[in-house]
Amino acid sequence: MKKLTIFLIVAVVFLAYVYHTKNDSNSENGGSSKIESSLVQSIGSGAFSYQSKKFATKKLQKLTIANEQCKERNLDFSSQIQNIHQVLIQALEFELKQGKSERDLLAYSNQYKTFYDGYDDLLLQAKVNIEKEKYNYTSSVDILSDWNGLSVINGFSSLNIPIIVQELKAFGGRSNGLSLKLELESDINKSDIYDLLENSENFNTYLESPLGISGSPVISPSILFVLTATQLDIDEFEQAVSLQTFTVNDVAIAIINNMPIEYLKLLVTQTKSIEDMPLIVQGRYDSYESLADIAASTHNVELLKLLDRHGIQATNEPGIITAMDIAIMNLPSKANAYQNVESFPSKYLDTLNYLNLNGYKAHGMAYQNNNEAVVSFAAPNRRNLQITNVLDPKLRDYLYQIELIDGSYNIHQLPPDNSLVSNAIETMEMRKVALNDKSKSCESIREELLTEEGFADHRETYDLINEIKNNEEYIAERLHEIDPVLVNLWRDSNAINRVSLEIDSNFISLIREGNYQQALDYSASKPLTTQETDTLLISLVQNIEDIAPIWNARVSPKPPSGLFAFRYLDAEKWELLKNEGFDFSIKDKFGNGIFLPSVLNSTTAVEFLLDNGLKPEIERLGLDALDLLLEETYEKGRLNPNLGQVLNEIKSFEPNHYSRVARIKKFFPSEYEKLIKINKNLELVDEVKINRFRLSALY
Repeated sequence: MKKLTIFLIVAVVFLAYVYHTKNDSNSENGGSSKIESSLVQSIGSGAFSYQSKKFATKKLQKLTIANEQCKERNLDFSSQIQNIHQVLIQALEFELKQGKSERDLLAYSNQYKTFYDGYDDLLLQAKVNIEKEKYNYTSSVDILSDWNGLSVINGFSSLNIPIIVQELKAFGGRSNGLSLKLELESDINKSDIYDLLENSENFNTYLESPLGISGSPVISPSILFVLTATQLDIDEFEQAVSLQTFTVNDVAIAIINNMPIEYLKLLVTQTKSIEDMPLIVQGRYDSYESLADIAASTHNVELLKLLDRHGIQATNEPGIITAMDIAIMNLPSKANAYQNVESFPSKYLDTLNYLNLNGYKAHGMAYQNNNEAVVSFAAPNRRNLQITNVLDPKLRDYLYQIELIDGSYNIHQLPPDNSLVSNAIETMEMRKVALNDKSKSCESIREELLTEEGFADHRETYDLINEIKNNEEYIAERLHEIDPVLVNLWRDSNAINRVSLEIDSNFISLIREGNYQQALDYSASKPLTTQETDTLLISLVQNIEDIAPIWNARVSPKPPSGLFAFRYLDAEKWELLKNEGFDFSIKDKFGNGIFLPSVLNSTTAVEFLLDNGLKPEIERLGLDALDLLLEETYEKGRLNPNLGQVLNEIKSFEPNHYSRVARIKKFFPSEYEKLIKINKNLELVDEVKINRFRLSALY
């Protein structure tokens, strides 16, 4: 079966969804049950503006607004940290532009108390910012619509690129840590490669987005070209590169993806400013001043020699880092790399020998351990390598011969003074204190609001869940007895935290490519996996007429992970589903019906389901449709319009319903009076405790 990296449109839509729910939810839950629980997570966490909410008291209003402001501040916490870091980064940029060396600026590093990023990280960022001014970067995903040749990427076509662009815009230019690693097509046409060269105006424009490919965090026509160009023979490649100019970033990606040296020779000749610092391969522990440093990291002696002929030498900064350090810390350290010593690659020893002959030394420390000489290699603030981890005898013996850099090269640290960098560090410290004070203030506000509302805090909630999970049988039943919301939280906490977008599925490929007849034949003959079922369901609500026959033809159908796809269906699509023979009695893997995702939709959706014989179910474990409506009533401070229709279908009520009614009575007595006029059976005769647990976000 063909291996697909992604069913791209679905994957991008899903990432956009996760991006928003990650910002809205109060815990780092993941997995398929998150789809279903997002119905209730959205209550009070972005589904409506808190400014329009009714409040029982002025105090509750004041605390809620203050807490919402804290949540907004927390969502932007990384930006605030970045702004504080920026104080020092800008000072370092200025000094670098004034001619200060890295060695000069590292003399201030002890004055800086690490605040998420280390001093070395911020210095690297300053260097990157200066270099970045030389290149064309964009965060506008609209450029994808302008680029030719994108069909070399698995999942991209002229038909779906507009949809991909639209969905990527949901990120608003920020991925918030989410990324989508693309892969190249397994069978690439040369014509598509040549199409990449037609992007003359923006051939070297780099798109910063959640999309990355083959070790590159950005994409561009030039990067895609160097990744695919070995599909051309060497003569075709020589002719092709003669038509374009490349940057060190393109060459860097070619190197880490093992482009053959004969191709690299031609690529280097077409690269402008070949001596510049490559930007897009910089990492937390792997920063490179030049392409020669990358050659050292990949143990490519031929490339080191080629670059030397172009006047580019690898870094040699005792007290900071050398190419020997880079080569050593990129040696294999896992035992399985040395399983076949006889065929162990010679490139590692060759690289060390080349650097040694050219005068390179390494940072490290030699010591005795049980009468055995041991060397620990480690450049400042870099990855290290213990010589005992190198299991090839020849390589290990050679490592003992490498000269170590002595402490005389250590950078002398300066005391605080009136310099720009010292003042920037002092300013950072003051801003850090202010940010921490705000965080403490927000914690106090959250605690006071929880007390005012009578809700348990996050820790108490999960301590209770874990206690029951670890000590009792029938976990879901016990949690439901306390409060059905705990069942939903427990399911979320058990869900897989990482969603794989790498799919081995010929069926999904057929859907993606619009081969609906073949997909129909597949669905009618083979049971679909849960992942295929989920993908088909998302496709169904987007394209009912083409996908409904495939959905209806499933054999031994598996229940989908969730029914979130029905959350926002309009009246026209409900009718279209009915006309296509869709079975509205569908259940998800937890046994929840279609009423659950639809009850917070429009009254038209609820009327449609009732008219077609669907009823709200209250016997399932976890929150039911009435729970959701009562939760939303409290969060908004007014009755949901669907309450009347749903209450007419429920003959008896559970304790959890009454506990939520008690909350409405306490905080919104006028709404409570309206509620019991709709259904007298919800009137509270005896004292009932209000519910203490909820899904909406306070954190």
